[in-house]
Amino acid sequence: MLKTYIIDGDKGGVGKSIAARALVHHFLEQDEATRPKIVVIDADCSNPDVCGTGGIKSGPGIVHASLVDLSSENGWIEFGTMVGDFSEIFRKAECRIIVNMPAQIGTRAFDGSIPIVNEVLREANAIPVWLLSRTQECLNALEYRLDNMGHRYQKGIAIKNLFFGQSDKFVLWNESMLRQHLVGSGGWSEVELPELNDQLTVKIGRQPFHEVLSTGINGESLPFGYRLALNSWLKKAGVAMAKVEDIEVE
Repeated sequence: MLKTYIIDGDKGGVGKSIAARALVHHFLEQDEATRPKIVVIDADCSNPDVCGTGGIKSGPGIVHASLVDLSSENGWIEFGTMVGDFSEIFRKAECRIIVNMPAQIGTRAFDGSIPIVNEVLREANAIPVWLLSRTQECLNALEYRLDNMGHRYQKGIAIKNLFFGQSDKFVLWNESMLRQHLVGSGGWSEVELPELNDQLTVKIGRQPFHEVLSTGINGESLPFGYRLALNSWLKKAGVAMAKVEDIEVE
């Protein structure tokens, strides 16, 4: 079965790229014989931190990785063709497509003005993965998607990025009617993505986590303390990101 995870948020800097990369790593950590086939799409063509230069590429465990501009109808047509191709290729196997969305995509892609979007999301068995910040704009953007594509947003997962503070600091979300509607209804799950050390984040850049652990950075092994910090973060992040697999598509 094919499932697609749409990693999205209201603006740049909310943690979409790092969440997408953490989800990719979560799948790569699974046993080779049982893990799903992985496809990675970076739709943030202006700042491609997932599949840009030095980022995730095709290789062991990842059958495809590329940039696709989902701010235009042509990009969605291209993505739709990919969905059809991978659905056919992996008819008898599990396949997961991970899509890193660009900032401010909602007003261009999720307002119904590009009719194919809804069709592609349906064919892709798309599940929204929403990165929360602590602003009202974050809630407004998610409500916007619900208003325009409610059926596609009946189930999903909300991620509190602890870069913005501990869970209790997300007051607007915690006390919102939106959270009560989504999480309280049982359709959405809520998890926490731990904060990654700032210096470690800079050292790694956009290099895939599995490559950092196996080959280091620029040919040099990651210093032991940083390696411990990265492994610790990946373990916690993996527990959070694993929750996406609990969400069933209709």
